[in-house]
Amino acid sequence: MSVAPVAAAAPRELTVRAVLVGCGIGALLAAGNVYTGIKTGFIDGGSISAAVLGFTFFAVFRRLSRTPYSAAENNITQTTAASAAVMSFVLGAGGPLSALTMLGKSYPAWQLMLWTTCLGLLGIFIATLLRNKLVVSEDLPFPTGAATAEVIETIHTTRESALYRARLLTFAGLAAMYLSWFRDGPSALIPQIYVPAIALAGFSAASLSVGISWSPLLASTGVLMGLRGAASMLVGAGLTWLVIAPRLIHAGLVPAQYSSMVSWLVWPALGIMLPGAFLPLIFDWRSTWRSVRDLSAVVRIRKPGAARSGEAPVPLQKTILLVCLVVLVVLGRVTFGLHPLLTLVALLITVALCGVCARAAGETDIAPVGQVGMAMQLGFGSSSTTSSLVAGSLAQGSASQVAQMMWAFKAGRRLGASPRAQVIAQVMGAILGALVVVPVYLVIVQAYQLGSEAMPAAAAVSWKATAEAVHGGLATLPRHGPLAAGMGMALGITLTLLGRTRWQRFLPSPTAMGIAVLMPASLTVTIFLGASAAALVQKRWPQVSDTALSSVAAGGIAGESLMGVVIAILIAFGLI
Repeated sequence: MSVAPVAAAAPRELTVRAVLVGCGIGALLAAGNVYTGIKTGFIDGGSISAAVLGFTFFAVFRRLSRTPYSAAENNITQTTAASAAVMSFVLGAGGPLSALTMLGKSYPAWQLMLWTTCLGLLGIFIATLLRNKLVVSEDLPFPTGAATAEVIETIHTTRESALYRARLLTFAGLAAMYLSWFRDGPSALIPQIYVPAIALAGFSAASLSVGISWSPLLASTGVLMGLRGAASMLVGAGLTWLVIAPRLIHAGLVPAQYSSMVSWLVWPALGIMLPGAFLPLIFDWRSTWRSVRDLSAVVRIRKPGAARSGEAPVPLQKTILLVCLVVLVVLGRVTFGLHPLLTLVALLITVALCGVCARAAGETDIAPVGQVGMAMQLGFGSSSTTSSLVAGSLAQGSASQVAQMMWAFKAGRRLGASPRAQVIAQVMGAILGALVVVPVYLVIVQAYQLGSEAMPAAAAVSWKATAEAVHGGLATLPRHGPLAAGMGMALGITLTLLGRTRWQRFLPSPTAMGIAVLMPASLTVTIFLGASAAALVQKRWPQVSDTALSSVAAGGIAGESLMGVVIAILIAFGLI
């Protein structure tokens, strides 16, 4: 008598412990990314760090569980954590929301939480529509997702590799927290910036913000950015603070004060960055058109089996989508004063732009969320600065969650994960992230002055200036501002065009240069020093891998950002 083979049990995946650990890691990443996003304009998605930390937690506390922590569970952990981590961008903490705050606007916390949650859920829903097309059918690379899956496979095969990376991340994080406390805490034993006692172009180095910022976060950002990006920023900072700023002061256009100089410098900065935002979309118009066509799945009738596979929206998801759209339209009116029709049109365009970001993330690993946000700003800014910023927030926020979900889908497909389980984990992370990032944001803006040398908020300054220019026209620009914007745009166009040739690796990035124009030189110098140190370490010790350096950098970013949040809370409650 033959015996039928017994099917192998499906691996444990969407478990309570995987989700809880993902929520814990995600809450920390989300809080830290609010600080990091405001200060630098960049955030760490955290998928790889979350995978390493999740594995390490269960490796250290093995006695808490009778069964081993599986790679499938780790994938759920990183999906939940990364979804929460990206919610600071969905909120717009580093860009449109901070710009609204700088314009004197304030909003109830519960409305911001609801707005952010609905934007995140909208992005997740759009990603579920795109999964089958981009991840399954076309099998686009999505390098971050593939790298996350590779890391999970490696650490569950080689335990020591995970523990080594976790130790690097932990030690770097603790060192960054220690330094940040003694720099920003009540003792202030470490200065914010080292300023050399020299004169540059007839002005002190301090008046031109030239020096070295004692910031592990910025040095770590340089490590992740790489030498080309950091060198591009250094070129932009050199031209700005050693050439342009002294001439502005001599001409009497601005006083020798950072905030006053930035209000003028934002115009050449925007000119430099705009071509890099739009020209690639024009050059790659075929890819852009394919991205729009991808979303024909929104209205296409699916075959019955597709919904069961998790590749198509089920009735519950459709209901959630409808509720989110209604809530966003209502909040657009109640919270921001936007006409419901304007919000609805902006949402429809946002869906198409999310497709562009998803395909870009798949093909290049770069999701142009800032670029699509700026495109929306320009299209909806004629009525008011608020409508410009809110429309841009809609596109940037939902596109950020789309890109994160697509990277998670790529990792999950390689690991054999259930798409439905990942969607549930992503939704839980998004809701948690919204509950975390809003109060953290409100505490930070209360404790720190946005647009100051300590908290430059370069991206927010750019969003604010764009909204004012679109709404008010050239009359809002300072003296010689239009000329500076035109010259900056000519430089940006030239660099963008030459960047498509074989000379690309020898040329600075216009986006990085534009950001550096709006940041104090001391911060840019620290970013460059971090990138240079990483390059020198790998040249001197070739055995030091990129993964080891990225672990150290992730720890440096997490350490300072978390300590920055702690200090902000203590300041807000009058404890320091």
